[in-house]
Amino acid sequence: MGKKKAAFVFLKDPENAWIPAKLLKSSGNVADVQIPQYKDEQSTICDGGKSAKKWIEAEVDLSDYNRGVLPMQNVDENGNMRAFPDMVNLPFLHEPAILYNLKDRHVNGKPYTRTGDIIIAVNPFQWFKEIYTEKVRNRYARVLVWENTDGDPRNQVEPHVYETSALAYKGLAFDGHDQSILVSGESGAGKTETVKICMNHIASVQRGPTKGNVEDTKFSDPIVNRIMESNPLLETFGNAKTRRNDNSSRFGKYTQLQFDMGNASKKQFAADKASRMCNLAGSKCEVYLLEKNRVTTHDTTERTYHSFYQLLAAPDKEKAEIWSELKGTDYNSFAYIGTPPTDTIEGKKDGDHWQTTNEILETINVKGSSRRDLMRAMCVVLQLGNVSFMKDPKDDDRSVVKDRGEFDKLAGLMGVTNQDLVDCLTERTMKTRNETYKVPLNADVAKESADAFAKEIYSKLFLWLVRALNDATCAELNYEDGMSKNFGVIGLLDIFGFESFVRNRFEQLCINYANEKLQAKFTEDIFRSVQEEYEFEGIPLDEIKYDDNTDVLDLIEGKAGLLAMLNEECVRPKGNDDAFVAKALAANKKSPCLIASKTNRREFGIHHYAGKVMYDAEGFVGSNVDTLPTDLEECAVKSNNEIISKHLSNDKSSNLASKPKASTGKKAAPRRAKSNLVAATVWTKYKSQLMSLMNMLAQTNSRYIRCIKPNTYKKPSIMQHLSTIEQLRCAGVVAAVTLSRSAFPNRLENSVVRFRFSTMWDRSKYPSQGNNKMSPEEKMKYDCDALLTSALKPKEVKEGKKVMKAFVVGKTRSYFRMGALEYLESNRTKEIGTQAVSIQRYVRGWLVRKKTKQADGARRKAARV
Repeated sequence: MGKKKAAFVFLKDPENAWIPAKLLKSSGNVADVQIPQYKDEQSTICDGGKSAKKWIEAEVDLSDYNRGVLPMQNVDENGNMRAFPDMVNLPFLHEPAILYNLKDRHVNGKPYTRTGDIIIAVNPFQWFKEIYTEKVRNRYARVLVWENTDGDPRNQVEPHVYETSALAYKGLAFDGHDQSILVSGESGAGKTETVKICMNHIASVQRGPTKGNVEDTKFSDPIVNRIMESNPLLETFGNAKTRRNDNSSRFGKYTQLQFDMGNASKKQFAADKASRMCNLAGSKCEVYLLEKNRVTTHDTTERTYHSFYQLLAAPDKEKAEIWSELKGTDYNSFAYIGTPPTDTIEGKKDGDHWQTTNEILETINVKGSSRRDLMRAMCVVLQLGNVSFMKDPKDDDRSVVKDRGEFDKLAGLMGVTNQDLVDCLTERTMKTRNETYKVPLNADVAKESADAFAKEIYSKLFLWLVRALNDATCAELNYEDGMSKNFGVIGLLDIFGFESFVRNRFEQLCINYANEKLQAKFTEDIFRSVQEEYEFEGIPLDEIKYDDNTDVLDLIEGKAGLLAMLNEECVRPKGNDDAFVAKALAANKKSPCLIASKTNRREFGIHHYAGKVMYDAEGFVGSNVDTLPTDLEECAVKSNNEIISKHLSNDKSSNLASKPKASTGKKAAPRRAKSNLVAATVWTKYKSQLMSLMNMLAQTNSRYIRCIKPNTYKKPSIMQHLSTIEQLRCAGVVAAVTLSRSAFPNRLENSVVRFRFSTMWDRSKYPSQGNNKMSPEEKMKYDCDALLTSALKPKEVKEGKKVMKAFVVGKTRSYFRMGALEYLESNRTKEIGTQAVSIQRYVRGWLVRKKTKQADGARRKAARV
């Protein structure tokens, strides 16, 4: 009797997320399994248990699994892993399949994996020089852009971010559609580096088909060079060392590479692709949500922004030229800085970075008085941290300056009088419609005022720098006839990934709100790609069923949502965090996405697309108020530093004038009298920025790169399962897979189905409708339909009068509903066993007959003798 082979499956595991196992048998909601025990998580692989130390047997409750089915492994007959560069081709595509496929490629030095149009980039924590050479760049450009190929040209190359950049250029140059590349991932996953790689490749591709030596790396273009140099400058002023990453971007960035599209009418009739190329003309950059709090406070294992450390590491001679009091200072001279955990970022000392920063500032024309104002504005921020206050001995409600020496230095640096500075930090002018009055501030509030001033100055000098950078790189100001041309765009979005910490604050809610908006677009784009596949295969579109995140967005930005409740509390005279939470919970008690805390009235939670997140609302109201008090504004205007005096009210990323809105012909409503009690909040401004970004992205053809940080040790070839799975969920990869295979989680090529399950086909009962007059592809489709109807008859389900089959056969692929392919694999082994017994019976009979015949022959021969 033939021995039935066990099925290779995955089991949930609290420590390793998913582990491989063998399914022996199942009955009802219980399955008997064998589990291989490996040395550690890193050694846990799909190899049929060959490298396991031992095996254990266990019972598994199937009710813990989707529809009571254990997810199958993608392995061969012996249980060995079958890894795929494009996971769309995985027969079984689900969460554990994605995890182990990525792990196999990561361990084997392949950082990039494709899932349809999505590139998953796993940070290798090492540099593979061989996959980033000029020769490799040119190969991707040649295959994906310049050559004419039959079928999908991506099948000729390994997955790579170069394919994303090459196809984005191709879409712009040959199809005329603006493009965008959306890069996301948690801190340390490699987002910023990935954007740099894409930008460099686009700059290489736009040169056109390579001529001569493909290894020639001496190509240089002043526009390209200036654009490439913009990244390190923004990193200096907007990046910091965090626990997760030594060079973490603390802001979001959308860079628009601008291209001269040439003469459209001439390109339309061009004979070759080289005549239809477009040239890089410039770039513009929008920035989002700089982390202001990092200016004044940071963890002892972290650092504030790199720019401060570079300034303090500069030679004393240069420091004295900026501000005489800066000479002789070090990190510990300023309260906002303190002793740093390191003075080296990405292999270079802060002093070496300082020289590089100054060279880049020179190239974008920030020099002389402009550079001096920039550096002195940074000194003002540092000095504000050294200003301290104490209770006024004459009045407990008032405060006085504690250290006159530090205060005098600040006043001199800003170029304002001591009295103006004292007044703006220790008093607050209140204005209503009918009166103006002053309110004294106690010592704690006065210090908070100084900190708020420091954060505002730094955030606005950062924007000032972004505008200077855009002036130096935008095509409108730096390309011939730039102001009169419309440029094509390839946008690159490098934005903070979904965040969930032990304690989640206002900043995390803003970040996760942005990710919800991007996830909504991501879902739409994935749906569109699935729709195209189904239409090609001839499958009804009503088979696609999925959940979107509209309910979460309604909770956050609806008329009675969290945004509205928080803004209302910010303008109420005695608005506070407790009242905000209470109102939000009351107004949205019917929302399935809102979670009320049973232990903390200042806490609430949201069921985000990536999972549940609990938020501590302490400080929400204060964080959302973005109005610099009138007293500080008036003092700033008196400063002799132009960045402080003229740019604190400028929230724009560009000096270019916005296009005027079309007139409606209606008379504008009268403006209300201004009061400093009512103003735009952080969230309102952020929502406006986000809406602008989404509108820009909606006008482009978007491509996605999801960056994954495989381990917290920052070491090569190691993958931690739980954190990787969490990132895949947060990046929307699991949601994309769920959507793409919502109706049919498994699929196989028709030729594979015909070969693999032919033993389960009862041809007499279920004959094929195919005939020899049909094309091989069409005949194969009918054969598979008959075969699967026969094999999956027990899996059919009646829905009213309609019979729902467990499969659908398309032009080239067969699609299986949940559990159908697992059923086929399980019963295929029985059929093979039955056939093996039949074969054994015939072979044994033949052997017996042969042996008997030989014996008879021997007897006759002996008788003759």
